[in-house]
Amino acid sequence: MALSRALFLFALIASIFSTMAVAKDFVVGDEKGWTTLFDYQTWTANKVFRLGDTLTFNYVGGKDNVVRVNGSDFKSCSVPLTAPVLTSGQDKIIITTYGRRWYISSVTDHCENGQKLFITVQPKQDGWSPVPSPSPSPSLDLVTPEAPPSNAPWPASSVPRRSLLPKKLFQIFNRD
Repeated sequence: MALSRALFLFALIASIFSTMAVAKDFVVGDEKGWTTLFDYQTWTANKVFRLGDTLTFNYVGGKDNVVRVNGSDFKSCSVPLTAPVLTSGQDKIIITTYGRRWYISSVTDHCENGQKLFITVQPKQDGWSPVPSPSPSPSLDLVTPEAPPSNAPWPASSVPRRSLLPKKLFQIFNRD
């Protein structure tokens, strides 16, 4: 029993470190950064976003922003009153759940002029699929994905929230 627990912990730690080693930092818009009049759909076309990757939004702080929204708000360029607004100019968002992600600028006319990003986050490449988390802690990137991955930038149906932390980990450490 102790050996199987030790092997599981070793595999878990190795999995975490391998995820960290292959995670990518995507600078949104590359050298153009987060700006208007840029085709972010073309920018994402040859990229694969996975759990553990980071999105870096570079822009002039205080003059622009990044807001995570749902698919219908993305389509209409509207920002919910409760949506967190990032304003640092060097915002980093670590992708912790898979599914669809929508980001826009809430500055007047920026979204309407193309400053909006839609990505689909894939599960890890090694085939490991995340499982539901018993109680996820709040963060900007733990908003529920509205639909399973597809090519359309707005939701078609709902899917449950997913987490990086395997359910098995909770079973091991919560035994009597």
